[in-house]
Amino acid sequence: MQTNWGFYDKLRPIQIEAIQKNFPIAYLPWGAIEYHGNHNPTGLDTHKAQHLCEDLAKQNGGLVFPAISLAANLISSYPGVNFPKHSIEFSEKIIQQICEEYLEQLAKQKFKIIIILSGHAGEPHLQILRDTATKYNKKYPKKHFWALAEFDIIEDDLLVANHSALGETSLQLLYKPETVALNVLPKKGKITLKEHAVSGADPRPATADHGKNIANTFLKNATKKINKLKKKYL
Repeated sequence: MQTNWGFYDKLRPIQIEAIQKNFPIAYLPWGAIEYHGNHNPTGLDTHKAQHLCEDLAKQNGGLVFPAISLAANLISSYPGVNFPKHSIEFSEKIIQQICEEYLEQLAKQKFKIIIILSGHAGEPHLQILRDTATKYNKKYPKKHFWALAEFDIIEDDLLVANHSALGETSLQLLYKPETVALNVLPKKGKITLKEHAVSGADPRPATADHGKNIANTFLKNATKKINKLKKKYL
């Protein structure tokens, strides 16, 4: 049975090459192991990126690589808060090096469009990925490297960068509802970064339906750009 997409690590070489022949698009989900409060799992950023990349591949074709759960600039080192546990943080230098090595090898394996989707929004972690993509666009002008976070292409009234708040929690409820425990949050009072590890809108009203709205908007907007990239590079 022919298909236009698949998980790179779950396919045999002949299957990979059959997809890559017509859809030389690589999706690289980039996540983190990071404390996201008591109401969300430590792998939220990874789950989000992995599932959004899967959605993109199903819609546009291509191969989804295993998620990278390595990130710099986590909440464990954020000024003014004290969450030293449940995060595994890496240096910015390592993030840049790993990104460069991935992009170099994906380019050599004849992918023409390489998309890095970062589920982690910490800075300069995210900017390192963007800058590395820009560097490789110059190095390989016949290919295109695109590094982004999901909120980059979604209107601010629907989603902005957040940490374990309404947006991220709703996406987690959509993709991995069994990992979310909204009931551990206080029923009344203010939700804060310092106490609950939440930056952004109150996560208590989060729903899978809201997450689906975010995911669908992301998919629609990303697909518009991917279609333009296909016309130019494929």
